[in-house]
Amino acid sequence: MKYGRVDITAPEQCPPEGRLPDAGPRLPAEHLREVFYRMGLDDKEIVALSGAHTLGRSRPDRSGWGKPETKYTKDGPGEPGGQSWTAEWLKFDNSYFKDIKEQRDQELLVLPTDAALFDDPSFKVYAEKYAEDQEAFFKDYAEAHAKLSNLGAKFDPPEGFSLD
Repeated sequence: MKYGRVDITAPEQCPPEGRLPDAGPRLPAEHLREVFYRMGLDDKEIVALSGAHTLGRSRPDRSGWGKPETKYTKDGPGEPGGQSWTAEWLKFDNSYFKDIKEQRDQELLVLPTDAALFDDPSFKVYAEKYAEDQEAFFKDYAEAHAKLSNLGAKFDPPEGFSLD
């Protein structure tokens, strides 16, 4: 097991804005790269992590994006409403990539940064792969998520420890 994320003790210690991507920048692919390259992530990892949008929904009153409610979000757990990226927004799979590629349902949310995954030639290689191969998406997502989660961690000892 590894540990080492460092908690902050005051608001001024928070990282500056811009550590997470905007949903609708003027140049979506370039913006995603600007944000994620700073963290040492590459195009494959950017596309894989974008696949997390297979879960959840966006609420216009909180993010400025999405519809107040769709046929997919009018019911379900928690507070209804918002617009999801996938029909089954509580299921982690590769439908996010399939839905963007096929543009099959106007009830589903596609942000400019989502569309960039199929518009940008380098991103498209991975987005196409993940639309066709769910296991490849799962593998690459797991690796990218672990890398992102470990950013800023100060492991001591570096190799972690065992509870055996």
